[in-house]
Amino acid sequence: MIQRQRLRLLVTVKAYPQISEKYHETVCVAGVRIPPDEPGFVRLYPVPYRYMDDEKQFRKYDIIEVDVARHASDARPESFRPDMTSLQVVRHVDSSGNWRDRLAYVDRLIAPSMCEIQRRQAADGTSLGLFQPKTVQDFILEAAPVRSPGHTAIVAQGDLFNQDRKHLAALPYRFIYRFRCHEPACRGHRMSLLDWEAGASYLQWRRRYTAPGELEQKIRHKWLTEMTAPTKDLHFFTGNIHQHPGSFVLLGAFYPPRDITSIQSLF
Repeated sequence: MIQRQRLRLLVTVKAYPQISEKYHETVCVAGVRIPPDEPGFVRLYPVPYRYMDDEKQFRKYDIIEVDVARHASDARPESFRPDMTSLQVVRHVDSSGNWRDRLAYVDRLIAPSMCEIQRRQAADGTSLGLFQPKTVQDFILEAAPVRSPGHTAIVAQGDLFNQDRKHLAALPYRFIYRFRCHEPACRGHRMSLLDWEAGASYLQWRRRYTAPGELEQKIRHKWLTEMTAPTKDLHFFTGNIHQHPGSFVLLGAFYPPRDITSIQSLF
């Protein structure tokens, strides 16, 4: 008999939708447990986000409740299979108060570095984390791999059964950050960013910025110049790849004002 439990969590990550032969189209969602549970990361998969009813389409930094069960095929300690029919959106934690409320939920879970999260993975299977890079060296728009015929067929099949759902737009780029950790021995990291917000940036701006190189410049300005501005304290949510547990990607950016994190660190 499948054992279920009720989780209450703050959603911190929504990755761009991915095509799956088993699930057609899904979104990887991650968040943090909130009281009365002990703080900890949670991964919900699969989440057929664009198929869900409007009242269940939660946003980042929504508090949700959902019934979950352990995955039979995913032994990562943070992974759960959600029962989407049980999902309830409780409330949204907005950025008023200069992100204090959001920071309060995740502050205890910030790791010293990406290098440390990789060591934890090797030691105990850790597969999700949050860290602050020491320096961000670049944000790269790299040509995405060409879709395979099987991938295209799955997308088309999904549209046949969901005529009201918009076609899933293929992103022509992979978004990649290069950065170094707060460790003297860090050799640097080059990691893909799967955040839905990054994909949405391209989709929202592609018809507005049409001059050669203008769109790419706009995206780099948002995700490099703005994110690393002196007024922001950039952190990254990260998660590993199921089939390759030693390989991690960036799942989202967390960027409270620098003065708030400085005050928080005093206590």
